[in-house]
Amino acid sequence: MSAKRWHFIACSREDRERGTGRKPTKARLFLSLLAGSAILAPWGWATSAQAWPAASSPTAPAKTPATQVAAKPNVVVILADDLGWPDVSAYGRSEVPTPNIDRIAKAGAAFSSGYVAASVCAVSRAGLLTGRMPQRFGFTYNISDKGDPGAGLPPSEPTLAERLKPLGYRTAAIGKWHVGAEDRFYPTNRGFDEFFGFLAGETVHVDPNTPDIVTTPTKADANKPPFTTRSGNGVVIEGSDRLPVYNFGKYLTDEITDRAVDFIGRAADTPFFAYVAYSAPHWPLQVPQSWYDKFPHIKDPARRTYVAMIAAMDAGIGRILDKLETQGSRENTIVIFLSDNGCPVQFGFCSEDQAWGAGKFTYLEGGIRVPFLLSWPAGLKPQGIVDAPVSSVDIVPTVLRAAAPDAALPPGLDGEDLVVAARIPRATPRLLIWGQEPVFAARYGPFKYWRSHDWNEAHLYNLDTDPWERESIAADNASLNHMLEVEVEKWRASLPAPLWKLHLTRPVTIAGRKTEWVY
Repeated sequence: MSAKRWHFIACSREDRERGTGRKPTKARLFLSLLAGSAILAPWGWATSAQAWPAASSPTAPAKTPATQVAAKPNVVVILADDLGWPDVSAYGRSEVPTPNIDRIAKAGAAFSSGYVAASVCAVSRAGLLTGRMPQRFGFTYNISDKGDPGAGLPPSEPTLAERLKPLGYRTAAIGKWHVGAEDRFYPTNRGFDEFFGFLAGETVHVDPNTPDIVTTPTKADANKPPFTTRSGNGVVIEGSDRLPVYNFGKYLTDEITDRAVDFIGRAADTPFFAYVAYSAPHWPLQVPQSWYDKFPHIKDPARRTYVAMIAAMDAGIGRILDKLETQGSRENTIVIFLSDNGCPVQFGFCSEDQAWGAGKFTYLEGGIRVPFLLSWPAGLKPQGIVDAPVSSVDIVPTVLRAAAPDAALPPGLDGEDLVVAARIPRATPRLLIWGQEPVFAARYGPFKYWRSHDWNEAHLYNLDTDPWERESIAADNASLNHMLEVEVEKWRASLPAPLWKLHLTRPVTIAGRKTEWVY
């Protein structure tokens, strides 16, 4: 980790641009937190005179002059499903080799403190697609595959695709959707010209009876549906008319890659946005035998299959990068790779030997800190490993600023510019807040605050000295603890009522740490 750098991120663009690169003292942390809106309003972007164009109808894309189109970067956002922070090799670990994912990091930045908007699939995806913390518009809880009536990404919240359509972008969503199955939530009604994938939170990757497919049971399979068929919103479909795709004998990871490569090739003459949401390495554990055979040294079958699924996905990402390179698009393409949340401990295949190796459904670091990589050769020189805390809600403002640098960003976004975060250290920390009632958390510099309202319990950790979040330092840091409590409660009080119900909470133990699961 010799390339590792400590970057503290504040929230105003002006502070970032005058960053000194110095690590703040505790006194400076207190002063910056007390300073108010410049630090505590992470959506406080500077604006310019030009207004942002309104989101367009997917059937009426705005025309853009050719000279402007040529300068607009293409965008490929690649999202893994339930991939733990340690389970890529971009940060220096070698157990799970991901040479193609690492190519993104080597060409740009590997954010070692990359976060998502929530620790569960649907809520996290809503934040990524909108650039807003989804709890702020009532998207508070996960969408159950058994159906939450009316659940989905509200049409009042534009997606990145809807923001890019007026700028002349061609758009495609490929893979897992999971932000609503009704027509008003359907991808081609949310700014995407094309869709291939499934609408549910999980599906079967391949017919288990297909020759040379390994299907590995886990200790949590008893409460899961059988994976002998795809049904309901787990059926793979395509197009605006939801045509079923009869591909059950083909490994879904490979088909998602095929569709992404095909779209990138067909869209080469326009700026394009490809949202590639793999279903791997989410349960069920299935992988071609050829990939499983590459990891004989991993003795646990579940762990071995999980790692092999990551390797198969990594190969697909390599094909996407190769396509961009061979058609001459790579230089001016923003490629972002991340996971929707951390690894789910209940199946038994996570890296529990690492502090952030598991935690899906929780607000331990392992639930919300994920692999997070960015490259854009035309706009960002290689930066190595960057410790600046960043968030998935930063993706929308990053892309919009690159696509229309002279336009004011739309109001209400909660994110910052990832390119600037990678390049320029901050003199003051950024405050990040998460939460799904009754559990909330915040990060400020090296400090992590966690609170459960139904447990009536709160803790403060120093992630520099205690990355496992085992020793609360709240009693010795009463002032900081109180300030973070106030900010979390202020944010909590600002949230609207959830648009659908909380499904459950329960205690869970992860690597000896008892915490609370929210679903």
